[in-house]
Amino acid sequence: MIAPVPQDYRGQVLELGAGNGALTLRLAARCPEARILACEINPALARDVRRNVAAAGLGDRVRVVADSAENILSNWSRGEGESPDFVISGIPLGNLPRERVNSLLDKISAAIQEDGMYIQFQHSLIDRKKVRAHFPNLRTLPVLWNFPPAVIYYGRKAVQPNLAGRRSGLA
Repeated sequence: MIAPVPQDYRGQVLELGAGNGALTLRLAARCPEARILACEINPALARDVRRNVAAAGLGDRVRVVADSAENILSNWSRGEGESPDFVISGIPLGNLPRERVNSLLDKISAAIQEDGMYIQFQHSLIDRKKVRAHFPNLRTLPVLWNFPPAVIYYGRKAVQPNLAGRRSGLA
């Protein structure tokens, strides 16, 4: 899921729906120079993530916020913080009402850098058209070894030229 994030990446990553922090810790280990904001709406899970981040000694570059993705993204779109190059989400879009999914995707698209990438983990393809409407350059990969099987969306706002040498290292 996090393979597109270069190991030497030094920018901002926003993780939505951090859950227990397993992906947060893997991302921090893979990208030791990245700054990560992990958002988890469930206060108990957010406490677990904070505890795991502290135990791993990552508190200086991983921040955990117990708030909704919508609130975090709204703050970002008002210019509060460096726009992320990567937004990684485990939010179960298929469990949300259509209006909320569209609102969330609008906010992700507004918050992310123009050449950034949206990465979404899902257990169904039900929202693929909605994601493509916001991120026309979309790849969908199956994760068959996951139980139940899942998919990962890798989306960009537009077809990207070769970005080799750019600060984000996106290609």
